[in-house]
Amino acid sequence: GSFVTLEDDVLKSPLYTATLVALFASSAIIISITFRRIIMLYHVSKTAGLKILQPHVSTHKKPYVYAIENMVTGLLFGAKKDDFDFIITTNESGTPTIYECYPGALEKKYHGKDCSVYELSEEGFLRGMTSWNPELVCEHEVEVVNEIVVPDLYERLLEEEQVGNLVIKRYQFDNNYRELISKHVVDRLIRFQLNLHKCCEQDERFATYYKDIIEAL
Repeated sequence: GSFVTLEDDVLKSPLYTATLVALFASSAIIISITFRRIIMLYHVSKTAGLKILQPHVSTHKKPYVYAIENMVTGLLFGAKKDDFDFIITTNESGTPTIYECYPGALEKKYHGKDCSVYELSEEGFLRGMTSWNPELVCEHEVEVVNEIVVPDLYERLLEEEQVGNLVIKRYQFDNNYRELISKHVVDRLIRFQLNLHKCCEQDERFATYYKDIIEAL
């Protein structure tokens, strides 16, 4: 074979430079598109078989489709629960930690519960629209890319814990842990302006686990 060499005047020509710039720009666009395509968001629902997710009004008073980047964090919302069952946080890398607010809360809320995890394209989703950083929202309907059925959330969460994708803080009876939970419960009672008498009458969690906290208010 033979080698073709380019003279200095060719290498320095505006046309050659423009061609290189165009090639690099095209490559950058292709790389950008490739990376964007592999970014998936997740929406978890009790309802199986959905092909389109419709916006609905929730606590933020606006119709949104909600999604999250970390699937395991999404799994924590696959069963009915609220802030009086768990504290949920995420670290800088996005790994979630779930704290039980009372003994056995994790098994009670997730055992035997099934859900569907819907994979979604990130297109159209907005960050920073809610007070919780991991949460993204979309104001219009979203097409489902793929559905993953989880037959038992409790078993799946234990599996995720085993491989390091989830940190589970089971309820502890030491003073530090109980103080953490007490502060959290008091904050939510005040923030949500709940009727404490009605809570104790209608919700066994308050009568069983939070009675002393409520009486101290």
